Amino acid sequence: MKLGFFFGAGAEISYGLPSGGKFAIDLFRQDPSPFRTAFRHQLQTIDVMSTYATDWLPQGFKEKRIHAFGRSEFTCLIESSIEYRRTEIIRRLNQFDSECDAAMSTLGISRELLEQKFSEVVGSSIGDRVYTHAIKLNELLAKDVNLFGSNYYSAMLDIVKNSDNSDDLKRYVTAFLQLLVGAHGQDLVCKLNQELFETAPDDLPIFDDISGMFRLEFNRIGSTALELLLEENRSFGTADSDTGLSLFCAIAQNVLESIFTTVLDYQKLIDDHFRYLFSPETDWAKFTKMVIFLKIARDYIQSQAPDISTISSEGYYHDLADFVNNHEFSAIGTANYNSLLAPIFEQQKMSIPEVIHLNGCVHDYYNPYKNTVVTCENTDELDQSQIYVPFILTQSGLKPLTSVTMSRRYVQLFDAYNDSDAIVVVGFGFNKDDSHINGLFRELIESYGKKLFVISRDVDGSAEQQQRDLRKKLRISNSYSKSVVVVPVNSNTRCIGEELWVNYVISMLKPDDIQEAKHGK
Repeated sequence: MKLGFFFGAGAEISYGLPSGGKFAIDLFRQDPSPFRTAFRHQLQTIDVMSTYATDWLPQGFKEKRIHAFGRSEFTCLIESSIEYRRTEIIRRLNQFDSECDAAMSTLGISRELLEQKFSEVVGSSIGDRVYTHAIKLNELLAKDVNLFGSNYYSAMLDIVKNSDNSDDLKRYVTAFLQLLVGAHGQDLVCKLNQELFETAPDDLPIFDDISGMFRLEFNRIGSTALELLLEENRSFGTADSDTGLSLFCAIAQNVLESIFTTVLDYQKLIDDHFRYLFSPETDWAKFTKMVIFLKIARDYIQSQAPDISTISSEGYYHDLADFVNNHEFSAIGTANYNSLLAPIFEQQKMSIPEVIHLNGCVHDYYNPYKNTVVTCENTDELDQSQIYVPFILTQSGLKPLTSVTMSRRYVQLFDAYNDSDAIVVVGFGFNKDDSHINGLFRELIESYGKKLFVISRDVDGSAEQQQRDLRKKLRISNSYSKSVVVVPVNSNTRCIGEELWVNYVISMLKPDDIQEAKHGK
């Protein structure tokens, strides 16, 4: 049997690597200073009299200030997150108690301890008093808001009201409130802008001229949340000696971070800057911000990669050991930037085909002047007379995909998948940001009759529910329902029932399926 595999960030979480959301948050917590210094040295090596410098770089580029993303870009992050992920923000805030329960489990805080510390401050139990009727959001924004009926959010409000020096917790409850109002407010603004006139003549364009008049003040929405997450990287103790105030701060911090790991969207920020990689003389500030961002991204990704020799836990890559002895890989693709799979297999003295990185990797470098991608282990191998930046395709920047090197990767992987009995995807979210990858799978399913197995988490819903959601993400009709199979597994054991995910997939593939795959049906 010949299978193709594709891995996303979820496949490497068990090896200690961050999820895609945590990666996004941590990127903006990094100190840009050493990367500015390194880029300054890089600029000094460029010949000011070369055609490259005189035609492409601005006058005095060696002395110009090198910029990096900072506070001024935080508003853009909030705007993009609320505009495109507002439904998810509202959903998460509506289940605030569940979010807090998960945070307490993560932090190791028992309900009994929290109840005790809360009672010492307020004199009652959590849930005895809730603010359902005491606080009511304007019905123009929303008619049904669950946050004020939450036991934990109500408890946080009581702690703020009954504690001295509660500024920390006050900022957290304010942050959640800002997100709630901002997400519902964005919904209202969109409706007003799209439906300003319920009816209007099609042949009178003046009505189009006054549409889109309303907008939110994003610099006041979510700014507190981003300050708490990005500026301070806050942490709190959770020992028995801690107060109710500090315990609720720890829980609130964890919930806030958990929400932002799913909603933080920086595509607009990247879109507003990426184009200037190709024209530094047009806007040097945006050019250098993008260069520094990519350097920070590469350094952070490399710093998160575990030492293979010290990996004690097993994960999805280790699970392939039996597969490689009895079956064949057609190809292995990944949206990840590190490549743990190859060294893990080398450690076990097993061979695999080359891992194809569709979003770039830590060994890929991009020359925006020539729109070329080169791969090398050591930066000393790069042409020092021109600027190369790490090729880390984070949420946007599709233009490098037009380079010959990247086009070949896609064609190579597509052809190999087409020569497979089936394709197995692990830990990949099929999000809108990855439409270039989603299209590859859609083409294989619709035009070449390939079967796609998607390994997911059982806590994310039933197989049927996740399968419906996946068809929507891939934009394929129900007629292809048998071509997409979701396999929900236990996150810890990676099993469905008692069977390991890879063995389950093999058992699901019938001889007829394999024959159809070979004939492209």
